[in-house]
Amino acid sequence: MSQFPIDVDAEAIFLDGSWYTREDLSRRIRAMLDSGDFNVARPSAALQELTQLMQGVRTLAFRSPPELADALTQLASRLQQSVGAVIREAVTQYITDANSAPVEPHRQAGRSEETVRASIPVPTSTTSEDLPKVIIEPPAVEAPPQVIAGPGALKAAGLEPVELTQRKQAAAGDSADPEQRWFKQ
Repeated sequence: MSQFPIDVDAEAIFLDGSWYTREDLSRRIRAMLDSGDFNVARPSAALQELTQLMQGVRTLAFRSPPELADALTQLASRLQQSVGAVIREAVTQYITDANSAPVEPHRQAGRSEETVRASIPVPTSTTSEDLPKVIIEPPAVEAPPQVIAGPGALKAAGLEPVELTQRKQAAAGDSADPEQRWFKQ
């Protein structure tokens, strides 16, 4: 996580009470060095964080019904944020909540709860408390088949199969058998 707030849409970072782009930070660092101020560690760290983050940024797209798109735009305007910032915050919260919830299997008529939730129309007045809880199911993992070599495979490998269900009978009166010694006392 960044130690400085970063606005991905504006490609800017918040440092010392102001928002700076990469170019702004470069100019600020150069001006500090030119004036003899070599205390450029924080602006340099901010520039490095902003550059690294922006190099890894990916653009995602999704489809939504017009009502949801309008509600998202209105919310972004009310919060004085970009639509992208609202979506990033919502997805981050969604993933955090889903990862902290215990995983419990839940099915309804052959569909997962995620599929059911995706098909529920969400009115604009709905709050997050009104939405159904999403349960993420781990993928089913099948155990690999166990291969047990039979007598034919052992013979083909040049080994003699050993019969494990029968014991050799000790000759009568042979006390060399450890099990027999316990009973002859």
